Amino acid sequence: MLRLKRRWERSRNATVSHIPVHSVISSMHMMPNAGLLTSSIRYGVVARSLPLNGKILPGYLDASGLRVGLGVGNPNAEFTPDVSVCAVASDGGTAKILWGFQHGEVGILTAPRTIDAAKRPVSEMMRCRVGDEHFGVVLDVVWDDSTSVAVSGGADGIVKLWDAKTMQCLWTYGTEALNPDACLKVAVSVSRSLVASVTRTGDIVMCTGLHFGQTFSSAAVEEHRVPCPVMSTDSTTGPTVHVPSFIRIDAHSSTPTILIAFEDDPFFYRVSITQTGAIDITPFGDAAFGPLSSIAPFFNSTEPSFIIASDRMGWVSIYAWNAPSTTTPVHCVRKFEAHEDGAHVTALAWNGVTLITGSDRGTTHVWDGLTFEHLRSFLSPVPRIRGRGHYDGQEKEPVRQILVGPEKDMLLVNVGDRVLAWVAGPVSRTGAGGVRGRHSSGTIGKKKKDRIGIAKYLKQVELHETISESQNLLKQESEHMQMAHGRVREQYARLETMGLDEAEAVEYVLMISRDEALQRVSTQIPDMDEGVFENFDFDDPVQHSINATASSSTARDCSGTRTPKDTWSKPRVEPSPSNEKICISPLLRAESMKTGWGDNDHTQSPPESPPSSNEGHFPRMSASASPPAPMSHAWSASRSSISRTSSRGSQGSVSAQPRSTPESPQSPRSSAWTVPLRSTGSSATSVSAASSVGSNRSMGMPVQEDEEMDEELKFVLELSLAEARSRGEAL
Repeated sequence: MLRLKRRWERSRNATVSHIPVHSVISSMHMMPNAGLLTSSIRYGVVARSLPLNGKILPGYLDASGLRVGLGVGNPNAEFTPDVSVCAVASDGGTAKILWGFQHGEVGILTAPRTIDAAKRPVSEMMRCRVGDEHFGVVLDVVWDDSTSVAVSGGADGIVKLWDAKTMQCLWTYGTEALNPDACLKVAVSVSRSLVASVTRTGDIVMCTGLHFGQTFSSAAVEEHRVPCPVMSTDSTTGPTVHVPSFIRIDAHSSTPTILIAFEDDPFFYRVSITQTGAIDITPFGDAAFGPLSSIAPFFNSTEPSFIIASDRMGWVSIYAWNAPSTTTPVHCVRKFEAHEDGAHVTALAWNGVTLITGSDRGTTHVWDGLTFEHLRSFLSPVPRIRGRGHYDGQEKEPVRQILVGPEKDMLLVNVGDRVLAWVAGPVSRTGAGGVRGRHSSGTIGKKKKDRIGIAKYLKQVELHETISESQNLLKQESEHMQMAHGRVREQYARLETMGLDEAEAVEYVLMISRDEALQRVSTQIPDMDEGVFENFDFDDPVQHSINATASSSTARDCSGTRTPKDTWSKPRVEPSPSNEKICISPLLRAESMKTGWGDNDHTQSPPESPPSSNEGHFPRMSASASPPAPMSHAWSASRSSISRTSSRGSQGSVSAQPRSTPESPQSPRSSAWTVPLRSTGSSATSVSAASSVGSNRSMGMPVQEDEEMDEELKFVLELSLAEARSRGEAL
């Protein structure tokens, strides 16, 4: 045993994997001479292969028995429809396959000399009679250990016992019902004369007293119905479905005893019938570790029996099967963590020397069968290739079944549609081992111990996939960089043809944008109340007259009504094209040359107002009424009247009018327009001329226009003098 353990630990043999069928493998069965039978319920076929060299023998063993197809293993031509369950067994070199169909039929296929590569097998298919068929889908079929009888359970809730040689129904339990309780799991033991079944509601039916001799007899059959032993059953919510996951009969017990477990339940149960006919139920397990995922029973009559169970947290527990009966759960005698990565343990196998565990991630670990020391590991035979689909929507394929050869040195692991095979080869007594006796000098023993065995071609496949992926990433990165640098080079080439660098190009674009903005502003004249007064002279009364005339004519044209021609017009306002502040100097006024302009030294002449024909604003100069003159002739008419008045005053023919003070209420207040003007001689003329010249020069007006402005300034000064005289001020 120690030497076999060293072989399992130190052997450097490579693993071999092959794909016997083109779907998920339903079950495996090991044949003599290292042969393997793998079944596929999806296609209804059983494949033959030699797992140690990966050779698949041509031809399938199908459920029809007609040798459909050419026998080359083509799943598109060689398949059998309507297969629901399959159970594979062997008797020496003869394979026995038990089929169950969707329409209730049960059949047995027998193929002698199955693993014979020289010729194709000759199979014989036996079917049950039509009257013995189930009234629904066959849900489970099981062989007895001796392969002499078989049992089946269907959706009709009926259990049938079959003779493997004649395909005759020996015994039937149950009757046809309107709403039957489907039978999900069955088990049979000829040595214990026991047939057990589990229904959908979790009830267990144990039938004892069957006589399997030369002639079968069911006269002394006793039925024992056990209610569902699940401890978490809640009867208030109605009938609950409890799907059984495992059932096995203890053939070495003194009383009829079965082992049963349910899905999503942290306990498994020992159900036995005592000598008095009472039902004894003992639970095993620990609720703190969650539901059980796999169970492997090992019953023995000479040594204590034990159960190896695993949970979904990656722990493996060992329970003593012969523990005393109790209503409380029986705890394990040994527990260790098999998969530290948090994977579920989905398969178990024990051969007395080693314990093999498989996880839902496809990895397999080998442990010492006594001390549970880790010996070696195997990776999943399914390569992780990106873009490849996964079965059942799972991220990785789990380990479904583990088989150990009869010589305890051969390992078969089923992962998805692949089978991994490995044999513990011989190793040197002194060295660390070698491949088939090589490297016996122990040179490999100096290196670090490698506990992970994997086929070489899988490493090559993963290496090629990694290299290909890296090359694709480098290619994409190179194309991206070329596109980016190409655009940059193209931009620099355009700037070079223009003779600009990047900074100058940016300044040029900003300059063009600023010019376009200024041009848009200059072409648009918004109606604004503030801005720059363009082409307008505030001191020029002629400009006032022109603007008033233009505005009055425009208003008359638009409205159709006549407006006064001498109406004051608001100067046109335009926005400033620059951001600089504009200072407008106040209107220049002529300073007085003599004192006595008024009572207040700061009193100025009345502000100029636009000429108007309204007498309320500008009374006429003479007693004779005259029609209002247009704005264009207002200044000329006023000058002529003033000239006539001044000439009459100088000749002494000014009409005398009574002078009254402003405080006198009996007479209206004297006005400058009712008092005749007196000539002031050359002094007034010189003052007016000097004032007009100074005013013209201060306003920046041209010299040639001085003569035109003299008459206007004289008129303004004469008005001021007349106003002063009317107030009684002496010049």
